[in-house]
Amino acid sequence: MNHDAHRPAAPDPWDMGFGVVVLLAAAAALAVWFPLDIQGGFVEAGPNGKPEPGDAFFPVLLASALLALAVLHLAVVYIRRGSNLEDDDKAAGRLTPGNIRFFLLFHAIVIAGMAVIYWFGPLAVGAMNAVGLVDVGYRQLTDTAPYKYLGFLAGGGMMTLVLICWSEGGLRRRSLITLVLLLVALIVLFDVLLTNVQLPPNADY
Repeated sequence: MNHDAHRPAAPDPWDMGFGVVVLLAAAAALAVWFPLDIQGGFVEAGPNGKPEPGDAFFPVLLASALLALAVLHLAVVYIRRGSNLEDDDKAAGRLTPGNIRFFLLFHAIVIAGMAVIYWFGPLAVGAMNAVGLVDVGYRQLTDTAPYKYLGFLAGGGMMTLVLICWSEGGLRRRSLITLVLLLVALIVLFDVLLTNVQLPPNADY
């Protein structure tokens, strides 16, 4: 009797290793690095006495998100262990032309999106200035709606939409609605609720 046939397959070591490394790095950042290196707190009182994000706010949020995603990744890898194992074994550890194409295309989309985020607002305001719709430059409008949202909405929307269409093989109405809700939620969070935070790229102007 072959007992190995009834033994659960072991999780993929590469997937498990990736999750463990991210989990340990995020835990070390939260428990050791941030307490020693960041002087400010998570939330601090601003000049007007209202609570505002402190120096540790965004690093802690990012590390906490990575920690949660690492735990989720490890859980999924463990639950799905043994599925498509033969195909995974054939592809494991190999760098294929498809991998390189994916890497280059993904980064090209992200870089293009970031470029639109950075340049769309100033270029749009410059064009409006040339035809007399506004009489100031983008620097003077970085805290004025709707101008301060131009680059974030155009670049962030374009980048996310292209990535969604690429991953799903087309555009679905549900995905478009999700994208709009996400952009609105980010604007409300980072521009309305967090008064001392500016949406990109406004802090650079």
